[in-house]
Parts: sequence; C-alpha cells; structure tokens
Amino acid sequence: RYRARRERLRAALLGAGWNIEHSEAGLYLWASRPGTDAWEAVADLADRGILVAPGDFYGPAGAGSVRVAFTATDERVEAAVERLAS
Repeated sequence: RYRARRERLRAALLGAGWNIEHSEAGLYLWASRPGTDAWEAVADLADRGILVAPGDFYGPAGAGSVRVAFTATDERVEAAVERLAS
C-alpha cells in the first residue's frame, strides 16, 4: 500500500516539475521545486490543498525541500495526485 502511494505521489510531483531527493525509503518524499525556497513551496502546495512540512524543520539537510508524507488514506493521496496534475 505505501509503495503504491509513494509511486503515485512521486510521479505526480515529478510531472509537476518538482525534484525528488533522498527518498528511497521511509514514509516521506523529500521534494524541491527549482526556483523556490521551502516556504514558497509549502505555500504553493497549501494553495492546492496539499499540506507538507518545510524541510527546514528537520535541520540543515532539509533546507530548500519539503517533506511530503504518504501516510494519508489512498483517497487523500489520489486527491493530491489530481491536484498536482491541474
């Protein structure tokens, strides 16, 4: 189940122009968008109804990225995928 969520969100983020780094395992994707800082990325995703955490919360290694959890229900993950596509 988590693998399918990871794959769906990863593909949707990449398709929307995001980069995915350091996200080979775990329950999160680390994403960044060229030309924006973490807080701009958080705001952009929030405008789409997708809540993420700024990577800055997790130390210097997370700076410039956002942490996207895929622990939500399948329905919520699919809604995020659809929002990223629009």
